[in-house]
Amino acid sequence: MDRPALEHNITEDEAGQRLDRWLRKLLPQMPLGAIFRHMRAGRIRVDGAKGKQDLRLQKGMLVRMELPKADLEAVIQAPPQRAPLRASVAFRGVEPEIVFRDEHVLVINKPAGMRSQPGSGAGGRDIVSWLDSRKIGRRSSTFAPAPAHRLDRGTSGLVAIGLSPAGLRGLSAAFREDRAHKIYLAVVHGIPKPGQGSIDAPLLEVLGAKATEPKVVVDPSGKSSRTDYEVTRSRGDRALLRLTLHSGRMHQIRAHLAHLGHPIMGDVRYGAKERLGDGFLLHATELSLPHPITGVLLTFRVEVPASFVRSC
Repeated sequence: MDRPALEHNITEDEAGQRLDRWLRKLLPQMPLGAIFRHMRAGRIRVDGAKGKQDLRLQKGMLVRMELPKADLEAVIQAPPQRAPLRASVAFRGVEPEIVFRDEHVLVINKPAGMRSQPGSGAGGRDIVSWLDSRKIGRRSSTFAPAPAHRLDRGTSGLVAIGLSPAGLRGLSAAFREDRAHKIYLAVVHGIPKPGQGSIDAPLLEVLGAKATEPKVVVDPSGKSSRTDYEVTRSRGDRALLRLTLHSGRMHQIRAHLAHLGHPIMGDVRYGAKERLGDGFLLHATELSLPHPITGVLLTFRVEVPASFVRSC
């Protein structure tokens, strides 16, 4: 079989990525299973050794791929500043507010109703489509700007985005290693008693949950999760809470407040009485984390949307 070779020296921007993830970006048309088969067969080698999927690439490493010609044609032959191949979807919806921007980091105030990632039903109303449409950040054959963490579609507030490979790696590590700190505000049904406390309850993802059912529930077999809350004001049967996360589980605040008996207004998936347009009254109001390049602590605060003020 004709097996031409392709060699590539890892650049500074590509360093730090796992080999399998780097290959997935370089060979977007090739199924992941096929990439793994080529690695197991020794057709993908790094500095002469058989490539292992979890190998962390370093600047200057030589990746050699001896693949069938048809597979090599899937490699993106692009100039350094061209975006990697991914579906181009025109952005639709309310523009996010830019709170901070430099060469490596972008922080935005995301409106409720905007998804963090494209996907089924997003229709261009997502952060990635917005970044692509506005041509924000550095791009290459194996990198495009992306959020370093996620906010649920119905949640508004601060989101940190990596604009360079080093920026995204550093931001992602800060969230993974709990060096990023977030504070949220939420308007809930009822007034929690006592007015200040901690919800320390393990959370378990419910596989196959319908769109109208909780995706995460409190369960002894779940992952440890803790949310601190404080009632900052109340009116009638509603309260505004200030919430501090001590873990970053999926739907953590939503599930914890539902478990407390005080679901977030508009969050019908977790027990709210009725929907409120595109979102619910949960807002990421404060974010602090180290800059991925300089290490300087960055702290951001954004005001709550007008809907919060009107509701409580």
